[in-house]
Amino acid sequence: MPDGGLAIEYDHVAYATTDTDATVKILSTLGFTLKIYKQEIDSFNVFITKMVSSQRDVVEIVEPRGASSVVSRLLARTPATIYHACFRTDDFRAASESLKQAGVLTITKPMRIPYPITEAHRSYWTSHVYHPSVGLFEITGPERE
Repeated sequence: MPDGGLAIEYDHVAYATTDTDATVKILSTLGFTLKIYKQEIDSFNVFITKMVSSQRDVVEIVEPRGASSVVSRLLARTPATIYHACFRTDDFRAASESLKQAGVLTITKPMRIPYPITEAHRSYWTSHVYHPSVGLFEITGPERE
């Protein structure tokens, strides 16, 4: 985005894994605390777990619930991998439009965050997007008028 454009910052990193408990154990060793454990998201056929560091950094752990899950193919050759990074903007609608104009494809329709980790996230919209120069990533934030 050009100078004077949208405010943007890191929101979270997501790991895809075949074993949430093993991932939680490793991240706990680093000081992350479990906040949400294996919540089902039916539309993606996954379990979502969220952990937070003492500095309020968020890690999202995504485990497929079956072969038809959106992350199953990603995990066909490895038990875990980074899935995506998420960026928070101060204007979700404007960010979405700017990305669309830049040729970014929308992968998931904009939606409210199913399992918000903070009070602010309860009002945020989110969408997964893709561009060959970046790969899969997510944007989130409030929708401004």
